[in-house]
Amino acid sequence: MGYLFFQIWVWILAAFILGWIAHWLLCCRSKDHEHSDFSSEASNTNQLASREEIEAVPVEVATVDESWKPQGFASAPSDSDELKRIKGIGPVIEETLNDLGIYQFKQIASWEAQNISWVENFLAFPGRINRENWIEQAKTLEEGGTTEFAERVDKGDINYS
Repeated sequence: MGYLFFQIWVWILAAFILGWIAHWLLCCRSKDHEHSDFSSEASNTNQLASREEIEAVPVEVATVDESWKPQGFASAPSDSDELKRIKGIGPVIEETLNDLGIYQFKQIASWEAQNISWVENFLAFPGRINRENWIEQAKTLEEGGTTEFAERVDKGDINYS
């Protein structure tokens, strides 16, 4: 019994060592993961900046003028639209837009570049509104038209529960 126990542990130890060797060969030997100190890296490539130089560089923070905030309703109007019919707007973003007073397609359809920048900054999704064509979809839906995504929502193919 003791011999069998010893033999199993030997195999486990061998597998562990082989695993570490395979890891080292596959991951650690690549050029991206060379283990060297900062001084040798600095001499091989661009010189690294000192801590004082890094702290002295001003960080540019993207600011968006509050006047760019889209106009919204103080409370939900009786003719609110289901903003989730716009591809890219789910329940969470719809609720956030409602908190901003955005309830109707015509509000989104009337956004200009500054409004889009403000909303994207507020939602922390840069480029999303243009990438997902919110404005065009909102214009189509406001005019009484439909989109493929809106039809899928209407049929129940898109389940937001």
